Amino acid sequence: MASAQSILTDEPIRWVRVEILHLTLRFLGETAPATLDRIRQAADERAGSWKTFDLHVGGLGCFPDSYRPRVIWAGAGDDSGTLAVIAADLERIARQFGFPAEQRPFSAHLTIGRVKDRLSAEGSRRLAEVVLRSEGEAYGTVPVHTIELLKSDLRPSGPVYARMAMLALSG
Repeated sequence: MASAQSILTDEPIRWVRVEILHLTLRFLGETAPATLDRIRQAADERAGSWKTFDLHVGGLGCFPDSYRPRVIWAGAGDDSGTLAVIAADLERIARQFGFPAEQRPFSAHLTIGRVKDRLSAEGSRRLAEVVLRSEGEAYGTVPVHTIELLKSDLRPSGPVYARMAMLALSG
């Protein structure tokens, strides 16, 4: 992942600071505090059935694609299928509280960069090469024991996250 940053230093990409990397399971947006509390309670009740798992991170990609990148990401997944179960449960909970259904299927990833403007032709070529070379690369495994509900405060210097709740997974 560091190679993407060093190869693309002169491109209009805002790289995500390591300390704020996270995997979004369900984005809620602006939400009333009372609704957030009910969502947290419902998720906390459901969390007892979610098992701990190992999250494997590897390979790079782009949304919508390498030719028109807006987001550069590292892939994430688990062998147990727990991550997909948690995401589906959180989607059901969000819909139960009036949120519209997500338009895209869940795609586990860590956003590592956001493209702020068009890349140069050379930058696009370099990014495509980095993505292609990363196929099959493994960056590491993270044991997951909790799910956090985060609030984001968007600032010119980048987002600031605050933990609103932590849900323990069952061992």
